[in-house]
Amino acid sequence: MEGWKDWLLNRVTITFGLIAVVVVAWNLYVQAHDDGVLEGQVVDASGRPVAGAKVVLSERTIVSLAPIAETMTDADGGFRFDGHDRHALVLTVEKPELGQSGRIEVRLYFRNQNRRLRSPVVLGAAA
Repeated sequence: MEGWKDWLLNRVTITFGLIAVVVVAWNLYVQAHDDGVLEGQVVDASGRPVAGAKVVLSERTIVSLAPIAETMTDADGGFRFDGHDRHALVLTVEKPELGQSGRIEVRLYFRNQNRRLRSPVVLGAAA
């Protein structure tokens, strides 16, 4: 019986057990957060929501940007993309009256990761 306890409490066994727990937890997290949802909000320089702005979602490759989807912001300045199936994304936003945003890099930890932008995209800010 002592040999069994020694084997179970061995630091190598504990290390591999912890690694297995982390791998399982990460895979469960990925499975619960891989719908490909990317959402955010567009505001003007004074912080008011911008309705009707065009938001373009592009995939960043080594040599180029390839547009994959576009949408318009709603009355609250919100936008949402579903099922993007990528992990290196770039957003650009434009509205003729307010100008165009710079490129907004959206780097994800895994392909198809759900993400809500932490801060709104600001249009019309002084450069």
